[in-house]
Amino acid sequence: MHLYPRFRAVLKKLIVRVFAVKHWSLAKRARSFVFTFGLSIQFATASPDTIVVNATVYTVDRARPWVEAFAITDGVISEVGTSHEIKALAGQGTHVIDLDGRFAMPGFHDAHIHPMEGVSLNSFMGCDLIPIIEADPDPETWVEPLKKCNELTFPHDWVLGGGHDNSFLMALDRHPKALLDDAFPDKPAAFMEKSSHSMWVNSLALSRLEIDAESKHPQGGKIFKDPKSREPIGILSDSAGDELMHSALANNPKLQEARFHAVIESQALMSSYGITSAVNARLYWLRGNLIPWQRAADEGLLTVRNIMSLWAYPHLDDDDQIALLQRMYSNDSDSMLRVNKVKFYSDGVPELNSAAVSQPYGYLVHSDAELLGGNYFTQERMARYISELYPVGFGALIHAIGDRGAHEALNAIEFAQRANNDLGVNQNRHYVTHVNWVGEDDYRRFSELNVPADTQMNYIEYEEYQGGAFNYYDELSSGIEDTWSRLLINNVANTMAMPEIISEGGRLVISSDWDVSEIDPLFSIQNATVELKGTQVGGKTLAEKDLLKLAIRAYTLNAAYAMNQEMLTGSISVGKFADFIVIDRNLLTVPVETVREARVEQTYVAGELVYEASH
Repeated sequence: MHLYPRFRAVLKKLIVRVFAVKHWSLAKRARSFVFTFGLSIQFATASPDTIVVNATVYTVDRARPWVEAFAITDGVISEVGTSHEIKALAGQGTHVIDLDGRFAMPGFHDAHIHPMEGVSLNSFMGCDLIPIIEADPDPETWVEPLKKCNELTFPHDWVLGGGHDNSFLMALDRHPKALLDDAFPDKPAAFMEKSSHSMWVNSLALSRLEIDAESKHPQGGKIFKDPKSREPIGILSDSAGDELMHSALANNPKLQEARFHAVIESQALMSSYGITSAVNARLYWLRGNLIPWQRAADEGLLTVRNIMSLWAYPHLDDDDQIALLQRMYSNDSDSMLRVNKVKFYSDGVPELNSAAVSQPYGYLVHSDAELLGGNYFTQERMARYISELYPVGFGALIHAIGDRGAHEALNAIEFAQRANNDLGVNQNRHYVTHVNWVGEDDYRRFSELNVPADTQMNYIEYEEYQGGAFNYYDELSSGIEDTWSRLLINNVANTMAMPEIISEGGRLVISSDWDVSEIDPLFSIQNATVELKGTQVGGKTLAEKDLLKLAIRAYTLNAAYAMNQEMLTGSISVGKFADFIVIDRNLLTVPVETVREARVEQTYVAGELVYEASH
């Protein structure tokens, strides 16, 4: 017998609200008890608000992976079963959604996305280099097309854009800043390299930031300088570029209004791809970026369950920053806006020699780069932050690309777990993102520490994977004649370690990292069936359909786990929010190579329709 759905939903809200901040895990356990085991109470007059019937529902719940129908009460799934069983629950006022056999499943959870920044590129950084580069890859031909960017209207007094590859600039016969000086002699200008880890800037931009030959490299970044004169050449890597953007995009009324509209647009965009929960993976709170999110939440305009991951600034005093972060924490499960993650960069990217590596790079892209890469945050600093933010409830989201970066991220988490009597539990759900390049000794640690391993599988097309280009680092490790390939010539770690991590019991999470790459979860899910080929679980090599199920789980329930909300959503299960999507085909029966062609037809959050495709 089951608890009356309306009473159960009210009880759920009461439990979560009472314990939301100080006793989050206790609230989840109580909620699990109420909904999993129920109470011996049933009311004859019980009727759900909505029922979904005649559907093909893949629940991602291993106890009952397929159902035909489910009931929704106060935004929560109150029953699952056959269409006959669920129809019998309907009352006079119950809304009926008849899917006529269509495929439904839990909404996607993107555990690493940049929604506001991605949408705002057109307004904040509207000078697009990509079409200019496609017309002619020679940077010396870009000056005249770039001058047209002076005609754009920005919500700040800079010219900002992006889309280039630094290798173009490094081949110039003059300093890169000189080319931008020709295009923008009277305005500070900065262009973000396509990985988002460096900025190409002109002389006025350097002057604005008071960067000159005497300037020191900031923690976690480099000011590339002429090896003889030490004059800055106009490329700022990693945190040096971040600090420029903090200045260019500092809080102002016009910019805040643009940010607010970007937040609203991001909700519609994510909903159109079936994303019902998302982690904003890098929220620059000192720029005022949290304010438009709070405004959108207050005005009831959020249609995705948004989790903010507050940026940890490498240059701030640790005592001050920890205190400020603690004050921003909020974690009401009924809210569409929660602030319960902190984003750390352990390292940078291999293209700039800034990913932290255990073996020296075989080639330095610039004389100011370092053979073993760098750290935004050392493992000792990360460990302190994670430990001290643990009692508040914060989970850490750690960017780690190099094998040393991944090792140090795990070390920091392990230290914090030991300090808080949390070893192997990971109550606050710290997780590492960009996981792929990992040393053999760290495969098992993701499982031992219960740290979800988040990765991206959307940088290349499925056909390229089929052709053998399934390793992101292939181009860096094949053939020593090429400049890029020499980067990793000394590497001994596995640059595609996810199959081994999964085989050792690690929890796979797949995310987009949009706008750096493709946002569509179906694109990544299809790619995963090739990239994870050969993965073994329990000594058995997973078949293609099993890999597909693993990828779907990685984008739903596993990602919900990383977000610390698997008791709230992530599967079609009794007691969870009715966050689900309707897709135009059954993902489990069509050929895997056609999965990315599927389209989301409807997206529901708490049982409410938030997106419907036009026909």
